[in-house]
Amino acid sequence: MSNVTGYRIFLLGVLVAWPLVIAGLLFAMSKIESYIERSDASTPEEAGLEPVTGHAREREVTIVFGDKVVGGPEPKQEAVGSSDS
Repeated sequence: MSNVTGYRIFLLGVLVAWPLVIAGLLFAMSKIESYIERSDASTPEEAGLEPVTGHAREREVTIVFGDKVVGGPEPKQEAVGSSDS
């Protein structure tokens, strides 16, 4: 490789770079396609999103009118007749 010209270096760069460019385009197209499918969906199930199961143990917001708490953690009710022994 004693006689390496600029043109040969350019061709070598193109030879190495084109598969990377093609792979990048395919990856970008895949991401854009999944984004469009999610945005066109009318429900989370159609969009392929996992539904959230369960519920929050404590509410994030507490609404207070004067001294009365309207929206907040619900009071815990203990079982009647339960004993520790």
